[in-house]
Amino acid sequence: MKKIASYLFIFFLGLIPSYTQILPEKGVPPLENFSPVDYHNTGKIWNIHSAPNGILYMTADRGLLEYDGNSWNHFIGSNGFTRSVLVVNDSLIYTGSDLDFGVWKRNKFRDFNYTSLYPFQEDLQDINEEFWQIHPFQDDILFVSSQSIYIYRNRQLVKIAAPTSFTGSFWVNERLYFADRGNGLFTFDGFSLRKVLDLPDVENPDIIGVYQIKDDLVIVTRDEGLFIYTNGNILPFNSYLSEELRKAKVFSFEKVGDHHIAIGTVLKGLFIIDLNGRIIHHINRQKGLPSNTILSLHYSWSGKLWLGMDYGVSSLDLTSNVTTFYDYRGDFGTGYTAKLMEDIFYLGTNQGLYSSEWEKLNNNLEFFQFELIPKTEGQVWTLEIINQKLLMGHDKGLFEIYGNNAEQISDQEGVWTIIPYHDFLLTGNYNGISIFRNVANRWVFDKKMELIFGSCNQLIHEKDNILWINIPNFGIIRAVLDSQLKPAERLIFPLDLFKGQDVFILHHENDIHILSEQYQYTFDASKMDFVKKPEHIVFPTIQDQLAGVFKPVDLHPEYDFLPIYNGFALIYKNQKEATRPNHQLVLRQMTAFNNHEQIMLHPGARIPYQLNNLNLKIIVPNREDVLYQYKFKDSDKWSEWQAHNIIEFLGLRNGHYKITIRALVNGQYTEEKVIFFRISAPLYFKWYAFVFYFLLLALIIYFILTWQKVSLKKQKKKMLLKEQSSLRQQTEKHKQQLMLVEQKRLQAEYDQVKQQLKSKTIELANKAKDNEEKNRLLLNLKEKCEKAQQNPALFEMKWREMQRILDSYLTIQDNTFEIQMDELHQEFFKKLKEKFPDLSNNDLRLCAYLKIGLNSKEIAELLNIQPSSFYISRSRLRKKLNLKPEEDLYTFLNQV
Repeated sequence: MKKIASYLFIFFLGLIPSYTQILPEKGVPPLENFSPVDYHNTGKIWNIHSAPNGILYMTADRGLLEYDGNSWNHFIGSNGFTRSVLVVNDSLIYTGSDLDFGVWKRNKFRDFNYTSLYPFQEDLQDINEEFWQIHPFQDDILFVSSQSIYIYRNRQLVKIAAPTSFTGSFWVNERLYFADRGNGLFTFDGFSLRKVLDLPDVENPDIIGVYQIKDDLVIVTRDEGLFIYTNGNILPFNSYLSEELRKAKVFSFEKVGDHHIAIGTVLKGLFIIDLNGRIIHHINRQKGLPSNTILSLHYSWSGKLWLGMDYGVSSLDLTSNVTTFYDYRGDFGTGYTAKLMEDIFYLGTNQGLYSSEWEKLNNNLEFFQFELIPKTEGQVWTLEIINQKLLMGHDKGLFEIYGNNAEQISDQEGVWTIIPYHDFLLTGNYNGISIFRNVANRWVFDKKMELIFGSCNQLIHEKDNILWINIPNFGIIRAVLDSQLKPAERLIFPLDLFKGQDVFILHHENDIHILSEQYQYTFDASKMDFVKKPEHIVFPTIQDQLAGVFKPVDLHPEYDFLPIYNGFALIYKNQKEATRPNHQLVLRQMTAFNNHEQIMLHPGARIPYQLNNLNLKIIVPNREDVLYQYKFKDSDKWSEWQAHNIIEFLGLRNGHYKITIRALVNGQYTEEKVIFFRISAPLYFKWYAFVFYFLLLALIIYFILTWQKVSLKKQKKKMLLKEQSSLRQQTEKHKQQLMLVEQKRLQAEYDQVKQQLKSKTIELANKAKDNEEKNRLLLNLKEKCEKAQQNPALFEMKWREMQRILDSYLTIQDNTFEIQMDELHQEFFKKLKEKFPDLSNNDLRLCAYLKIGLNSKEIAELLNIQPSSFYISRSRLRKKLNLKPEEDLYTFLNQV
């Protein structure tokens, strides 16, 4: 604690090296604004302080803010408005707020933890304290409210009551002063307050700031201006500034270097004065500030003045040699050209030609005052002083300017550029080049230059009779002019020979160069051609600089002119490079991540293998134009310079890593920062993983052997089952083959029996036929006998007996055939009779013939009928059997 407080004490007393410089008085220093949206809408900014490494800390209505030049962070500690801040470093910060004060400490993951030190947290209903200042004093930290001083010493608090009510506290030349509303100004010696002087005898003598001039003290009050304490007397100081401050109402105060003071007001913005009270800068809303109410001021070691406002935060770079004049009021527009003549500043803009006294460009007034010169409304392209006369190239033509008057010399539209050429005057116009000659000390138009056409926005007289001409969208022409100013020689370089935009001719050190936004080409007279150069002539460039403008205009022994959008800028030539403290490279954040997860890290951390992608956020706080590079592990090879302050490493293997990072600021290297970390081995590379692998391998071998045994046993069983199945299949196949053979044998027997039946039937039918023939023979004999009977003599009895025998024979023969047919088809006839009782014997016999497969011819012969009669008999049979036309008779009979 003592070491920290001692360091802060030295820092606040200015014993840490600081620098001073001459502030350019014309124009506004580079101004950067931040809206409340940028810093998380945390309300008004009450106090600002910076860490030794350049990181900025601010107290606001809703907590503590941190800004590193790239991003804003917001932290919430106490419940009330946070009013004051004291930064030891970017890891240890003290803040004071409404009814609380405490300390912020950063953990290894770069997050802040807040601890309240206020001793009356339990009795807040009886107390109303706001802590507006915090100071280091020797080994102590002082927290100051209007009622008391709390001395934080050895982790204990000592309270000193205010004589009446403190209105402010200030460090001045190694002494800490306390302003008391009713009793005057006191100094603090570490244990008590000692009165120095009484308050000025004015109505509202509240003191906002104190600074020293030699042996005198200058007192800055809230409402009554400035007073000086000299020789034991308090006297008004600098009446003009005091009157301005009385109107503006002072709210904040800050010393700027060794020779300047910054004063923030409620109504009129910011005043920067020298120690004698002379206003150097007066900056307000009309000059770019977001608000006129300046609640807090802080001059950082980097040379920037920070302003905390009722609305917004701003910074002024007081180390810059560039000052700007933006037209926030709409008074003059965008400046394109300027000249200074007889202490009158002439500004050519897109709106016309304006003039102002050179001294009125000083930044000590509320706004810049310009007057439009009559008859010059419109676009002004160029201003040149030739033969002690100011000439203006205008959209409407060529003009001569004297005082606040303009006289038109030529009405040829669009004069881009004006140059003297021997005894002539050349102007580059929208269309070609105009030549003017001097007649009675007046420029008179002579003629247009031949062979040159197009819009000539640049004319460069190199030497003798060589003229260079720039024609946009066409190219560059090198013309050698004769005595009549006619191009005797022309060398044309098309535009596509030069890469890049905004081609510009530069006559520099007796050489002709072509510049574009990226490249430089130099003319080689021996080759009569341009050669591309690796280097580029560097001229000052600023924010919002007009495109195509490469070289500042020489305006004054101390200033150059540069056109910018919606205004113009001046470059102060005599600004000396300030001696700055060494810039520090800071690691802001270290994270490991994959596609699904991200964790915060700290240097030296062990990173899980599944999060083997690393993101490092580094920065040189609150510095622009910084380049970064790194080298990996113990490699000697540095990466390419990059402007982005985030470095990523993807897919890192397990192991120990060392990353070395450095930055380049204004051509100087920062101290290298080394970061160590370790990527843990994946689970499958741990020692217990290898034990597991060994056990798993043994188990796998065991299972493989067991599986082989079981598999072999299963294979044997499977083979046995397969053999049994094969035998069963063979047996079944053999049975099927036997059945097939048996079926074939039965079928053969059936066919044989059927054939025999057919043969027997035919035989029987033939026998019946023979019997029938015999019967016919016998009938014939009988007929003859009957004829012999006609003579019945003695043989009558015998003939009768013969007749009986013949009749008996005939009857027996007929019954024999029927019996044989019935015996052969007994079952078949029985079924037919049962189903169809109306069938006759002839019908049954026909059915039998059809069933055994006799054809119609064979059946007709057996029945001793004609084939046609057989068809009729078959039709009658189908009707008796009730068959449909589509039903087959043969199939039907075989199914009975």
